Amino acid sequence: MRISLPERLRSGFTLIEVLVVIGIIALLLGFLLPALEKAREKANNLNCAVNLNQIGMALLIYSNDHHGQYPRTIYDPAAPLAFGTNPAAADPFGPGGPQPNDVTAAMFLLLRPGNMPAKIFNEPYGDELENTPDPAPDFSARSNFTEYQKNLGYSYANPYPNLGAVQAGYSLTSKIKGAFVMAADRNPGVAGENSKNHEARGQNVLYADGHVEWQTTTQCGMNSDDIYANKAGVIQASPVDATDSVLLPID
Repeated sequence: MRISLPERLRSGFTLIEVLVVIGIIALLLGFLLPALEKAREKANNLNCAVNLNQIGMALLIYSNDHHGQYPRTIYDPAAPLAFGTNPAAADPFGPGGPQPNDVTAAMFLLLRPGNMPAKIFNEPYGDELENTPDPAPDFSARSNFTEYQKNLGYSYANPYPNLGAVQAGYSLTSKIKGAFVMAADRNPGVAGENSKNHEARGQNVLYADGHVEWQTTTQCGMNSDDIYANKAGVIQASPVDATDSVLLPID
């Protein structure tokens, strides 16, 4: 005996029903996608803070091993700042090594012992920022990042002050005050603007006492210091005095 289905079931869904279902799905996606993006952002912020925390520990270890001095290579108070020079040099302090006052070479000193992975220096938003770990096979035989624009997602307090800053008390050593900013997400190259690492929403900031804090403004150093420019408003420059953080390199 043949059983026939009701006419409504045989005819399938109506156009209105299909549109209603599509509308419901679109509405659910509208609620879901922002939540997923917020969760992804939170995870990236946390991973970034972990990176900076490990950089902070490496700075502390370096300082303990070098009589309280934080990393820097050849220093000449009269020379300009440098970045990314002579990466293949075997000796960061010898002939043919990085140019004087090379800020990225100072940070690379943390990689030379080989006890921390290169990805620590990469911002977790790496895909968007074209940020990749340094590919060099042996950091102990090098003096700088292969391509610091790609291999270094963070900026470091300028360890090469001019004579004026030295006379004003600037000295990047373990005796520096805990509220001093040692490093943070990469300097965007514009005074007062947040790092591009987190789509300008803010930046993770490493303080000299070792803690990392999310900040939504660049005026988060000592005495509301702008961490991406010196107190004279100059970005790629020497600090002015003992409380002046100037984080380099810039984008």
